[in-house]
Amino acid sequence: MFKSISNKLTFIIIVLVSLLLLGSMLFMSYSFESYYTRTKKTALAENLESFRNRSITANDTLIESINDFETRNNTRLFIFGQNGALQYMAYGGSKIDGDYIEIINRFFGDMIRDSSLSERLLSQQAIISREYERQDGSMNYFLTASSIRLQGSDSFAISISSMVPINESARTIKNFFVYVFMGGFAVVVILAFLISNTVTKPIRKLTASSKELAHLNFDIPIDMTQKDEIGELAESLSTLSMNLKSALGELSEKNKLLEEDIRKSQKLEHQRKDFIRDISHELKTPITLIQGYTEGLIDGIGEDNKEEYLSIILDETRNMEKLVKDMIELSYTESQAFALNCAKFNLSSALVDSVTPFLDYDSRNLKFNFNIEKQFFIIGDRIKLSTVFRNIFKNAITYTVKNEESRIDIGLYEEKGELILKILNSPAHIDEEEIGDIWIQFYKKDKSRQRTEGSSGLGLSIIKNILDKHQYQYSLRNEQNGVAFTIKFTDYDVNP
Repeated sequence: MFKSISNKLTFIIIVLVSLLLLGSMLFMSYSFESYYTRTKKTALAENLESFRNRSITANDTLIESINDFETRNNTRLFIFGQNGALQYMAYGGSKIDGDYIEIINRFFGDMIRDSSLSERLLSQQAIISREYERQDGSMNYFLTASSIRLQGSDSFAISISSMVPINESARTIKNFFVYVFMGGFAVVVILAFLISNTVTKPIRKLTASSKELAHLNFDIPIDMTQKDEIGELAESLSTLSMNLKSALGELSEKNKLLEEDIRKSQKLEHQRKDFIRDISHELKTPITLIQGYTEGLIDGIGEDNKEEYLSIILDETRNMEKLVKDMIELSYTESQAFALNCAKFNLSSALVDSVTPFLDYDSRNLKFNFNIEKQFFIIGDRIKLSTVFRNIFKNAITYTVKNEESRIDIGLYEEKGELILKILNSPAHIDEEEIGDIWIQFYKKDKSRQRTEGSSGLGLSIIKNILDKHQYQYSLRNEQNGVAFTIKFTDYDVNP
């Protein structure tokens, strides 16, 4: 029950206000009568002091003063001589009735028994207050007496008040306070509930918001309309939410980058292993052939085929030389020392010069078609880009299916403000899942790694490094019945 702040606050308010009401009721019940009595006595003494100090000359004026005193103080006032004879009373009366005569006689009896009372009243001008109980004990009175000088002699002014109104007031207050307590308790319960809900409602909202934040939901709205401590807490929670959201977003991005780095690292490690394996494979076969044929020649085996053996050894040596050159070229393009020597040159002429050595290649089954509209000039490293063009042509020739329709189309044209170089070899096709892998070192479309194609698998890796260094856009994709290699140039000049 008391786990909720609302319930705790409601309970505390009810208890505190109930204790306050109960304390007030007990105080009024047990202290009101005595407090009211003391206050009444003090007021009568002060008023009696004022009465005796008034200048009174005529009888009618004194009677009027007595009448006024009794009306204002709800008491009876009598003036007696020192011999105990009644001199004045309200409305000019001369007979004292009821309990008053009994109380007055008992007071004069006390004066006779205690001579100091007269001395205090007459000589010291003191005001004396005493309480008297009726003989049957049913009612109490209190008497206030003082001396008063009238017509050159001292008399006694005696005020007598019944305590019945005081007792009745005390009882009324006791009975009334029971209803006040019950009504007040009901009001307190309602107010405590409303106050606690008013105070704790925004806290409950903040609690719900904090639970959402704990579940990493940072898009929840946080009410910051209040201008008190709860509003400050809401503002702090909102700031915390935004900071956590920002930090989590940054952490998520860093995690993605870390995952990407890990994947790249794993991929590089895999490529390193494949590279070592591929180098071993590429070098093992020619070395084995060279070793075998050389040992055969030394042992005198196949003297009749000596020229053939030497020709095979020379071919394998050249293949190894080309592989080593490609590896050196690839290593260079991947090193920090790789730099471009850029200058403006004729791209159209460079293309023709690069393709010329291949024009007579198997001319019976392969045709070259040129579509170079104009003389285009670009800024770049001509030597390195010529290496790119030669490798592209070599790959296009190597992976084109040889038949009567085999062809390589070389196009250089303008399109949408860009210069496009497109080399299409047909018929040819690359599986879509392999297009992303062909840039990997030693990757070969032929999984059996047949050496008849004469490819080391490093050409496209060299092409990629050089084009990336030039920051050119390039792509390799399937088109209809062929494979197109496209390079885009944005900075170029034209000579018709």
